[in-house]
Amino acid sequence: MTHRRLLPFFVILGLALTFLASACTWGAVGLPGAAGDEPTATETETPTPEEPTPTPTQTPYPQPVGRIAFVSNRDGNPEIYVVNADGTSLRRLTDDPGEDRAPVWSRDGGSLAFISNRDGNWEIFRMSADGGGLTQLTDDPAKDANPVWSPDGSQIAFESYRDETWQVYVVNADGSDTRLLTDDPSTNSFPVWSPAGNWLAFTSNRNGNSDIYLVHPDGSGLVRLTNTDVPDADPVWSPDGSRIAYLSWTDGNPDIYTIGVDGSGPSRLTKTDAEEGCLAWSPDGSRIAYCVQQNGGWDLMTIRPDGSDPLTLVSGDEFEGGLSWSPDSLYIVFQSKHDGNAGLYVVDALGGNLHALAGTADLDSSPAWSPVP
Repeated sequence: MTHRRLLPFFVILGLALTFLASACTWGAVGLPGAAGDEPTATETETPTPEEPTPTPTQTPYPQPVGRIAFVSNRDGNPEIYVVNADGTSLRRLTDDPGEDRAPVWSRDGGSLAFISNRDGNWEIFRMSADGGGLTQLTDDPAKDANPVWSPDGSQIAFESYRDETWQVYVVNADGSDTRLLTDDPSTNSFPVWSPAGNWLAFTSNRNGNSDIYLVHPDGSGLVRLTNTDVPDADPVWSPDGSRIAYLSWTDGNPDIYTIGVDGSGPSRLTKTDAEEGCLAWSPDGSRIAYCVQQNGGWDLMTIRPDGSDPLTLVSGDEFEGGLSWSPDSLYIVFQSKHDGNAGLYVVDALGGNLHALAGTADLDSSPAWSPVP
C-alpha cells in the first residue's frame, strides 16, 4: 500500500522538476529581459554624401606653332612672305620687281631657298629666315627650278633646263661647286633628299617610261627603283628613310604606292578611280597627306602608310595643293579655293580647326612650314 502511494508522488515531483528546468532554459535564451539577453543597439552608418561626378572636359587641341613661308602677290607682284602659324606677325621678306617663288626651308629653319627671275632668268637664291643675307646661287641662261636643301644644310639640289633637257644638279649653299648628277638626254626632275642625305630620289624617263631613280649626291650609284609599264613619279621619302611614297598610273589614273629603298615590297595604298596627287609624309611618319579629285572638287585626305584608315580633312573644294605638315605632325597648311575663297588654309590632322591663314588672297601659294617650331 505504502509503495503504490509513493509512485504518483515521485512522478508528479519529476514532472515538476522537468518543467522548472525547461522554464529556466527558455527564460535564459528565449525571453526578453532574461539574463544575458540585453538588447544590442543596431549600428547605422551615416551616409557619406556622394561626390558629384565631374563632367569630362575635352582636352583642347594644341594651337599651331612655328612659321610658314609662302608666295603672295598681295603687294603687286609675287614675293616671299613669312607668317606665324597662328596667323600673326605677317612679314614680307623679298621686295623686287621680279617674281620670287617656291620657298623651301633649311632643316634648321634658319634659311630659305627660292627661285627668282629678277635678273631676267629663273635662278636659285637663298636668304636668312628674316630676309637678310640674300645670295644668288646659280647663274645660267637656262631655267633653274625646284630647289631642295640637303639635311645638313650644306647643299641645295635643283633641276635645270641646261642643254635643252631637264637635269638634276647640286650646288653648295654658298653658290660654289655646281655639279651635274644626271647626265642623260632624257628628262630628269623633281629631286628629293633622303633624310640621311646619302641619296637623292628623282623622276626620269631615260628608259622610255617615267620611273623613280636614286643617285648619290656625288652622282654615283645610280639605281632604278621602279620598273613598270606605266608612269611612276613624284617620290616622297618616309621620315626614317626606309620607304618612298610615289604616284603610279597602274590602273590608268594616279594612285599612291610605297616601295622600300632597296626596291622591295611595292605596296598600293589607294584603289580609287579618282586622281590622287600632292603627296606629303608627316614628320612623325604616321600618315601620308594627299589631295584627291572627287566629291565635285578636291578633297584633302590622309592615310596610314599601310593603306589603312583613310581620313578626309576637307572636302569638295575647287582646288587643293601645296601641302606642308607642321613639325609636330598636328596640322597641315595647304592652298585651296575653300567655299569660294582662294588662299592658304590650316587644318588639324583630325579635320578640325580649319581656318584661313593671314586672310585670303587669290594668289597666295606654295606654303612651306618651317621644320623648327
